[in-house]
Amino acid sequence: MLKELLDLKSCGATGIKLEFESEYTDWKSAFELSELVHRVDMNLCVKLGGLSSIQDLHICKELYANSIVAPMVESAYGVEKFLVSVKQVFGKGYPNLYLNIETKSAFEHIEEIVEKSNKITGFVLGRSDLKKSLGIEYANSDVILDYCNKLDEVCAITKKQFILGGKINADSVVFMEKLPHLTHFETRKVIFDIESLNKNAIEKALAFELNFLKRKNHLFQEDLERIEFIEKSLKIKA
Repeated sequence: MLKELLDLKSCGATGIKLEFESEYTDWKSAFELSELVHRVDMNLCVKLGGLSSIQDLHICKELYANSIVAPMVESAYGVEKFLVSVKQVFGKGYPNLYLNIETKSAFEHIEEIVEKSNKITGFVLGRSDLKKSLGIEYANSDVILDYCNKLDEVCAITKKQFILGGKINADSVVFMEKLPHLTHFETRKVIFDIESLNKNAIEKALAFELNFLKRKNHLFQEDLERIEFIEKSLKIKA
């Protein structure tokens, strides 16, 4: 895996992401991945399983996570709850903090969310959940792009980082090129600076994730669904 990480880094990848929300990650795998990521001088990002998951935050601390993402933030209260939990575990010195904006409700309350986000580094827009929230089939649709542009404007005004994720594959490049203030993009596992936006980098990230999933001892339904998406994106026949 070390060689794979170095290869990703050479393509512009800046970080690797661990998920506690949408997939199962065992402790051993998490610590092994953390060690390798830090060894190649990349950032480790962890997405919590819940807004105020104290256990997940303690794991982040033990993994020396560089950044933490709060999932499915939909209100000012959600932001406050996340920040209180972070302070409880980390005290004054905490990693970069991000909020996942991924539902219609979140956009309806975006102003109050932003008002409470002075300690937040940036926002992550998750297209997968957003399209489900809106009842839309395609992540690359114009409707999803309209929502992305709304958050793009918010990030430009507040000078926050803007990260796009959710069903990212080579077909998403043109979509992302329409977001003038996008700072990063991510597959479920790999984070890139926007300057590294190209189809080859995305396909390398998806191939890395596919190998990561296939190394797991136990595959769950969400893993199988993700594998199907990646293989389809890479046009790999089962």
